[in-house]
Parts: sequence; structure tokens; C-alpha cells
Amino acid sequence: MSKCTGATRFPPLSPSNNNLDAAQLVQYEFLINTTKKIYGDTIITEGPDGSLQGPFNQLLYTPTIVQSWTAQQLGAAGLMTSKENEAAVLGILSINRATYGLYAHTLLAQKAGFTLEQVLLMLAGLCPPGISTRESAIYHLAVKLAQMKGPLDQASYNAAFAVLGHEGVEATIQQAAAFSYSAMMLNAGDVCVPQGAEL
Repeated sequence: MSKCTGATRFPPLSPSNNNLDAAQLVQYEFLINTTKKIYGDTIITEGPDGSLQGPFNQLLYTPTIVQSWTAQQLGAAGLMTSKENEAAVLGILSINRATYGLYAHTLLAQKAGFTLEQVLLMLAGLCPPGISTRESAIYHLAVKLAQMKGPLDQASYNAAFAVLGHEGVEATIQQAAAFSYSAMMLNAGDVCVPQGAEL
């Protein structure tokens, strides 16, 4: 399991901290509304001081990126079912171990329909029994994508293509890439599990 150092690399920004400039405030309101709409109470996205949790606080340091980043994340998520998206995300997390991602997607994957046991196996790098052929292909492809240091090997591509076809392979690539972007931010920002949550 990844361990956060607890370092505050990107100090919390919020109206109550009185440290948002005008551009950040607009994007803060956008992210507060968007995260509430998407996640509800499933995961913690707002701290006691009103600051955003996960990758969202960090995004406010580059306010011109917020809406395009959000559109890209939502666009990639719209290419597959919720459960298929989580299979891809869990594949990425099995390699990069972003702490907030482990917390959030353990809960989100269960909400999408995986059991806790399946989630834990996937995070450990094992494809669990009881998932669909498509979910398995998506998971395996996402793991391979997270491990790549050059072109994807032909055998891995062929195995994914046999189940997913061109559209499914590309949808998996898009979701894996979108979550890899988030996970890179989380790891670079040393973003831990939010206060009041358990991993």
C-alpha cells in the first residue's frame, strides 16, 4: 500500500481560507458543483474547511486547465459502462498506487458493481473470478498500458482486440490515459486519504 508523507505540497484553497484569486474562485465553484453532482456522498471531495480533496485542490493552482481537464475526464468516462471504467482505473491503480485514488476507487468500484474482494484482488494485480470477459480484457489492457515503456506489445493488443474490438480498445486507452493523468497529479501532490476517511 502506498504511504503518503502528509506533506502539504499544494496548500488548501477555499473561500474560508480567503486564499482564492478571482479565476480560482470561479473554478472552485465549478468543481464543488461538479464533484457533488458526480460523486455525491460516495467519496470525500471537500474538506472541513471547504477545500477540495483529491486532485481537485491541486487543479486550482492552474485554473485555466480545470474545465478542459474535467471535460476530458468525463468524456473518457462516457465511453464505457461505470463498471468497465472502474476495471480500467483499478488496472492503473494496481501499478501506480495513488493513495487518494486507492481510497476513492475502492468505493467507486463497489458502487459500480464489483465486490470488495474483487476490488482488492484487482488492486493487488490479480484478475478476480466473477467478472465479465470484457471487464477482464479492459483490466488486463489497463495494467499493460500502465507498465508500458515503449509500444504496447502485439500479443497484449491482440488479446484486447479479440474481446473489445477497435472501439473498446480505444475507449480503454482513453480511460487509462485519463486516470493516469489524475494519478500522476495525486502522486506528485502526495495527496493522502481525506480526513475522516479510511483506506
